[in-house]
Amino acid sequence: MSRRLTGVFVERLDLGRVPLQSAHVGATVMQSGASVERLPVVVSGRLDSVLHLQGEGGAYIIPVSFGAGEMVFLSQLFSRQPSFVDLVVGEAATLRWVQVNDVEQLLLADSALMVELVRFLVQRLREVQMRERAWLERGVHERVCATLARLAHQQASASDGTVAIVTTHEELSARSGVSRPKLSQELKRLEQQGRLKLDRGSVRIIDLSNLFDPAD
Repeated sequence: MSRRLTGVFVERLDLGRVPLQSAHVGATVMQSGASVERLPVVVSGRLDSVLHLQGEGGAYIIPVSFGAGEMVFLSQLFSRQPSFVDLVVGEAATLRWVQVNDVEQLLLADSALMVELVRFLVQRLREVQMRERAWLERGVHERVCATLARLAHQQASASDGTVAIVTTHEELSARSGVSRPKLSQELKRLEQQGRLKLDRGSVRIIDLSNLFDPAD
């Protein structure tokens, strides 16, 4: 649905004239708390729309992704409230930005298009709710391993099959939604089990297929 909707906006707003913008992996192209005046169309790559929520066990994140051919539709349409998500580049991306006012005017002029967009936003809300329930059921081990696996899949493997992830404990803690002490304990446990090796400023995954085995 999202790609079909985006195709309509691209055609009717003549977005082919809008300059392309490149964005590297890990870049935040829209920050929570910022005013939403433009929305990106993903020409290539992937954007992750990440909600940072607070649970009983601390902060956690719920990513929803937008891929090539999709516009990042947010519920801030027809509202000037600040964004409540971070838009982070998951895969190196090229983007075209469209003014929110232009999107709103097109929707106001086409009730059928408005209904289709509402259906899409409801679908995305259900996805977020499902991800939230699944994330809350995960323990520290599952959260940390899921984050490491997601980052590892973005990197090339070395000749010995290991994968090096350049990151910091602060970044991993934020991405995993666990406290810094709990993250450090889990990384040390995984290192003792021979699943990874901790280096200064990086984590080397020894065997990605063995990462998710239950912790001892």
